[in-house]
Order: sequence, then structure tokens, then C-alpha cells
Amino acid sequence: MLRSGALPSARRRAVAGLTAVGLASVALTGCTVEPPTPAPEPPTVAAVVSVAQERKILDRVSGVVEGTTKAGDAGSLAARLTGPALAMREAELDVAASGNTDALSDLSMRMQQLVPASDPQWPRTSYAITEQPPDQTTPTLMAFEQDSARGQYKLWGWVRLVPDIAMPRFAEANLGSAAVPEDDTSLKVTPRDAIKRYASVLSVDEDSKYAADFRDDYLRRLVRRSGETQLAAIEHKDGKGTFEVAYQPTKDPVKAVRTVDGGALVLAAMRSQETLTAEENWELGPLAPSAKALWGDAKRTNVMRIVYRDTVALYVPPAGSAEPISLLGHHRVPYAVSNS
Repeated sequence: MLRSGALPSARRRAVAGLTAVGLASVALTGCTVEPPTPAPEPPTVAAVVSVAQERKILDRVSGVVEGTTKAGDAGSLAARLTGPALAMREAELDVAASGNTDALSDLSMRMQQLVPASDPQWPRTSYAITEQPPDQTTPTLMAFEQDSARGQYKLWGWVRLVPDIAMPRFAEANLGSAAVPEDDTSLKVTPRDAIKRYASVLSVDEDSKYAADFRDDYLRRLVRRSGETQLAAIEHKDGKGTFEVAYQPTKDPVKAVRTVDGGALVLAAMRSQETLTAEENWELGPLAPSAKALWGDAKRTNVMRIVYRDTVALYVPPAGSAEPISLLGHHRVPYAVSNS
């Protein structure tokens, strides 16, 4: 006789078996492993403008420059030139209008190397090195800026590369090269400080406290020879004189782009002034054709002052390097002369 609520032993075994299966099912459900989430692919590094696009941009800029050069009118330059390049070309056209057409730089933009930007934000800057023009001993380095997403690329600045230099290497053109901020501390000195220090060295040469940071380069020797030549002309006539030169960076931004060794190419605008002073009753006049063209028939006195627009390109090594900062290129054009 069965007691109330009791189960036969066979039925109890069946229920126990079902319970075990149910627990196993719960256990298996609780241990289900989610499939692994694929790791995100690293971002693709690529130039923001292709090489083909870059060449089309250069053709358009070159066309505007060529048109204004033939017309001798700077009115339409702002469509494709900006910053130091616009001021420099306007100065060259002024000198050409005064009688020295040799002052005009060759800006035909036949390029042998492109250094596109890899930075997606604006303003962005790309660089290019020309083939060597037939009337120059070295190629030209140019920088182009796009200030906004809808803005046109414009020539921002250029320099003629100095003879016998080894240009730093950049990333492949299809990858693009990263911009370097003017206050970047991954370099031997920041780009902004490099230009300030170089201005000091150009102004007082070996007397600058920064002289050891730089090589004794082509531009330093050029400034030195200019002073020596002008003073020698006075001394040749048994006179005495003084020569002073002063360089200072402009308020334009300093452009810089990363090189493959962790250094940077730095491009900046400067203003310079040369002052030659002789004894009383002397009559001084400029020797260089460009300055002569601006001088015209101005009265000669014992003081001659020439003001220039300058652009320089430097290579700044990475932090910790024992290598000095070196000049890669420069360009200067006079834009004002004075007899006092």
C-alpha cells in the first residue's frame, strides 16, 4: 500500500534523471562562450591628396603665376599665392617693373619630388621640389597651403636649395608626411626657436650665443661677403665705414614637416635689413642690380639702407642628436631702399 505523496522507485529514478538533464542544460546554457570580437584594423596611412591630384593643383597654380608674370601685374596673384610667397612675388614684380627682370624667380613648377600632407585637418601644407631650371644652379623647394576644406591650394613660400646639400628623406608620396607644430619638442629645438636662433646667427654671426647650433652655411657666408665687399669699396677710396645686418622672423606661421629620421624640414619667412654707413660727405649707392633698380635716381648720401624679404628652409635634427641645424635653401628679394 502506497503512502500518500510517495512515488514508485522507478518513477523517482525517471524524475531524478530528468532533473539531472535539466540542470545540465542550465549549466551548458550558462557556460555558452560569446564568439570573439575581431580586433579593429589599424588606420590606413595615406596622403590626403593623391600624387595625380597634387600635380593638377601645381598646374593650376603655375598657370596663374605665369599669367601674372607675362602681364607684369600682381593683381590676380592672390588667387593662387598667399603669405610670404605673395609678398615675395609682389616684391619681385616691383623690382622687374623698375628695370631688372632677372629678379623674377622661375616658378614654372616642373616637379621631381612631391611631399603631400598626411594630416586630414586644415590648414594643411604640402611640399615639392622642382626640376633644376636651366637658368639656375639648384632646384627650388616650394610649399603649398590649403586653409580650409573648400579653399584653393596656394603657393605659400619657396626657396632655392643651396649647392652641395644632402636633402633629408621624406615618407613615400602615396603615404604623405606629417606636419610638425611650431612648438614641437621632439626636435633638437622647436621649429619656432630654430628660426629665432638662426635670425640671431645671421645678424651677428659668430658673436651669437647660438652660433654653435648651426653650420657655417652658404647664407652666412653670403651675408659676410656682402659686408666685406661694400666696406672694401669705401676703403679703396681711403674712407672708413661700418656695415650692419639685422634679421628677424616675421609674424607668419613657421611651417615644418616630418622627415623619416624623426627630424623636420622647417620653412619660415624673415625680414632683413643691411645698413652701410660711410664718413660724412660720402655718396653711397647699391651695387646689386635688384637694389639698383629700386634705388633709381634717389639722392646719394653717406648712408644706404636696403630692406629684404627672406625665406629660409632649415633641417632640424631630432632631439638628442649631435648634428647641427643646417640650411637647406633660401631666397631673398629687396623691397625698400633708403638713403638715411
